[in-house]
Amino acid sequence: MNTAVPVAPAASPVWFRALTWVAPLMLIVTAWVPDDGASKPLPVAGSVFLTLLGVGLGAFFAQVPRRLAYTLTDTGLRVSRFSGTFEWLYRDLRLRRMDGDLGLKVGGVGLPGYYTGNYTFTGAGYRSVQAIASNTRGGLIVERGGTPYYLTPADPDAFAQGLAARGVPVLD
Repeated sequence: MNTAVPVAPAASPVWFRALTWVAPLMLIVTAWVPDDGASKPLPVAGSVFLTLLGVGLGAFFAQVPRRLAYTLTDTGLRVSRFSGTFEWLYRDLRLRRMDGDLGLKVGGVGLPGYYTGNYTFTGAGYRSVQAIASNTRGGLIVERGGTPYYLTPADPDAFAQGLAARGVPVLD
């Protein structure tokens, strides 16, 4: 029986979420602003291309956070993200409850509500983690093969209990 685990809501400040939308909007707006000082104006095809690029970038920013999901299946923890879905067998996992937050992005994606890739970690025990998270705070560490993954379920306690009930050891 599959149990969908709600992901923690994004807690990014409003100004940061608004700033994320500046890039697509600037592409769309500046594509149509005339430049009287230019020796050759941008052809209409160029303006249309930049507009479509801005709309595509905006659609990407809107869809990426919606792709993040955790599901407890009969055999393992299924993790869905924008780049695909994979499943980790419960026997390969270890769970750690840690005080710490995501730090600086070393590589990956960092959008409001969607953090994946390598990040530094501010808590004791790890210098860096692989994030598959919707928030930079309040997550859990799930280890697989010695690699720590930072996940942010909406209810970390219920998520930890669900994993423990399926045989995942909870380490301190």
